[in-house]
Amino acid sequence: MTLREWPASGQPELPMDIVPLLKTYSEKIEELLQEEIPPQSVDFLSEWVWYQFSSGGKRLRPALCLLTCEQLGGEVELAYPFALASEMLHNLLLIHDDIEDGDEQRRDRPTLWVKEGQANAINVGDYLCPRAYALILRSKLPPETVLKLVDIFTLTFQKTVEGQALDINLRGSESFNLEQYYRIVQHKTAYYLTFNIVGGALIAGGISDEGIEKMWDLGRCLGPAFQIRDDIIDLTEGKGRGGEIGCDIKEGKPSVFYAYCLEQLSSDDPRRERLIEIIRKDRTETDSQLIQEVIDIFREVGAFEFADQECQKLIEQAEGILDDLPLSSEGQELFRAIGRFMIDRTK
Repeated sequence: MTLREWPASGQPELPMDIVPLLKTYSEKIEELLQEEIPPQSVDFLSEWVWYQFSSGGKRLRPALCLLTCEQLGGEVELAYPFALASEMLHNLLLIHDDIEDGDEQRRDRPTLWVKEGQANAINVGDYLCPRAYALILRSKLPPETVLKLVDIFTLTFQKTVEGQALDINLRGSESFNLEQYYRIVQHKTAYYLTFNIVGGALIAGGISDEGIEKMWDLGRCLGPAFQIRDDIIDLTEGKGRGGEIGCDIKEGKPSVFYAYCLEQLSSDDPRRERLIEIIRKDRTETDSQLIQEVIDIFREVGAFEFADQECQKLIEQAEGILDDLPLSSEGQELFRAIGRFMIDRTK
């Protein structure tokens, strides 16, 4: 049964509310993950893998793989292994990211390392890596396609780690700027959002090298838009960490807000010095009052307006790229809805 034929999900007509559609794909991914790693199958690993998997994620990335394959006329079942591998990589990176950032909550519950200790959490992340590669390697696809999928998976893994290195080591930098911010998000967010779209296209087949490159271009717009929206959510709604606002400030994250303000504030503006001082503080010293002080500086300098404008600009660029992709009008409308979802979401 293909995704087009699922009768129970109430898949909406286009133009669509993307949330019910993502839920449909999420439920299928959930079912397949349980088949691949049954919750009680491996001592001291599978139970904790499922603690991570069941944290309430939207499965956006594997959904993009399946959606792309389907919209390009491919056999969606052939895309299942790569989509599952994508979700495993995503969770591997989240587990390690939580440890590196010292985050104690994700989606309003304790992170895996807090619940089971750092050693077990690292080991669970490590376990997901070979499981993901094994899925791709045993795909029922031509060997040349499997090789391409392994290549883009590996490239994405590498680029995400390079982006994380920049993220960690540019925290509190007084010379941080928007160029550096975009380097981080292109590496950390764009690649591992986009490789799902590219993977779905490769599995569908019949796409030229030029068409594949256009899909990478699409992700280079969607990825930063997604991350900027994430930065906004952290300062307005909170990112599922017990309702706490400003976790990125507490962690000293090099956000779009921080980069913009450093570029806008002159070296003799006391707000610039104060901003750097607070961002550089240890997270244990950064209380809600200091977080609010930083948010007030961001607002005074116009960083919120700038972030909103950047999101809109990136989505408009993405919509322009869609016109050049070999998609039906339905497919183009679908990806436009996904782009709008990325910048309109509140969590």
